[in-house]
Amino acid sequence: MKHIPYEDWLKYVEDGLSEPVREQYEEHLYSCDYCMEIYLAALQSNETSLPALPDALRFADHVMADVLAGKQVETPAAGKEEKFYQMAAFHYIVAAAMTILLMTTGVFQQMIGFAEEFQRSSGPSVTTELMNKTTNFINDVENETRKERNE
Repeated sequence: MKHIPYEDWLKYVEDGLSEPVREQYEEHLYSCDYCMEIYLAALQSNETSLPALPDALRFADHVMADVLAGKQVETPAAGKEEKFYQMAAFHYIVAAAMTILLMTTGVFQQMIGFAEEFQRSSGPSVTTELMNKTTNFINDVENETRKERNE
């Protein structure tokens, strides 16, 4: 990976590079920590030449006011109706119709039948097997302890 020299980062900070070169440098910063450190050093050394803010305490408030003033809320045009398939009632009606259709054709019953058949053929669950093995282990330990006490 080719690193960008400090002098070029100074030109970048001072806005002395063309836009395509600036974009290349910015992309390079995403993948190169070494150049990020050089860029931060160039930025820090050039910090005194940056313009001073006239009202530093209220700068963020002014920026936010400008952002909010420029933001326009889009509202649907007056008199323009929604299409029927975009209305919530249409979606509810379609869902209810599909549910009734699936119930009357027996699809849900078949799904329940498949689930029951799978459950019967799969044997005991992993949890049941684990509990049985744990119980057997505890019983074995108790039996050995009893034998040792009796001896």
